[in-house]
Amino acid sequence: MSLIKAPKEAYLGLAEKGKVICEESSLKVFGQAFTAGCYISFAGLLSLAMSGSVPTLADGNPGIHKMIFALLFPLNMLLINLTGGILCTAASATAPAAVYEKKAKTIDVLRVLAISWLGNLLGSLLFAAFTPWCELNTDVTGQVAAALAFQKTSKPFLVTFAKGIGANWMVSVAVFLTGTAQDFAGKTMAIYLPISALVMVGLEHAPANFYLLLLPIFNGDVSFVEVLLKNWIPATLGNFVAGGLIFAGSYSFFFGRLGNRAPCEQCKTSSSSPSIGIDLEAFRTKAQDEPDRQLPASENVRSLRCWCYHPH
Repeated sequence: MSLIKAPKEAYLGLAEKGKVICEESSLKVFGQAFTAGCYISFAGLLSLAMSGSVPTLADGNPGIHKMIFALLFPLNMLLINLTGGILCTAASATAPAAVYEKKAKTIDVLRVLAISWLGNLLGSLLFAAFTPWCELNTDVTGQVAAALAFQKTSKPFLVTFAKGIGANWMVSVAVFLTGTAQDFAGKTMAIYLPISALVMVGLEHAPANFYLLLLPIFNGDVSFVEVLLKNWIPATLGNFVAGGLIFAGSYSFFFGRLGNRAPCEQCKTSSSSPSIGIDLEAFRTKAQDEPDRQLPASENVRSLRCWCYHPH
C-alpha cells in the first residue's frame, strides 16, 4: 500500500468523509463536535500556559513567544482528526465537497455546520469553566489570554473575516493532507505544518478562538458581546467561505464533478445539431460492442464536437 495518496484520490476521500458526516444523526454530530471543542481547548490551554512560562526568553523577542504557542497548538487537530471528532471548520470543507460530488444534500450540510459549530462552542465552554476549577487559570495564563483577546477583538470586521478565510484555507489543507498520508507519522506532519503556520501568521480560526476568548470572558478582560461581534461571527463566516467555496469548490473543479466532461442536453439527441451529423446512442452502442476498434479520424472529430464541460 502506498504511504501517500494522489491528490485526486485524496479529494474523493474528502468528499466521502463529508458524506459520512452528513449521514450521521444530529445527536452524534453534536457529541463528536462537543468532544472536538474539548480537545481544541486542551491544546489552547497548553499553548497559553507554556508560551507564558518563558517571559525572560520572550522579552524583546515576541517571535519566540508566538513560535512556542504555534509549535504546541497543532495537538488539537491531531486529537480531533485521529479520534473521529468533528470540527465545524473542517466540516465546512468535507460536507460541501460531498454536495459537489452529489453524495449529500445541501440541507444536511447546513445542519452539520450549525450543530458542529454549537457543539464546538459548548465543548470549549465546558473546558473554559473546567480550567479555573482545576486551578489551572494562573496569572501567567490569564495574562497571555487577555493579550490575545485584545488582539483578536481590536480589528475591523472585514479584516477578521479575511483572516478567517486564510485560517480555514490552512485547516482545509491539513484535513486534505491527512487524507493523503496513510501512516501516523505522515498524518502528524500533515496536520502540524499548516496549523502551526496559521497560528504563527496570526490568522483567525473560530473554533480555536472559542476557548481562547472564553477564558478572558470568565476573567472579566473582555465582554461576550464584543467577542461575538468582533471575532466569532466574522471569523466563522471567513472560515466557511474558505472551506466550502475556495477549497472544496476549487478541488471539485480540479479533481471532481465540477470539472468533468459530460454531454450537455443538446448533445444527447442526434437530431439536436445538424452540424454534428452523428447518432450518439448508436455511437455509444458501437463503442461498447467494439471497444478495441479504432475510429476514423473524421468520426472521432465529429464525436468530440458533441461534448462540453458540463457538471453531471
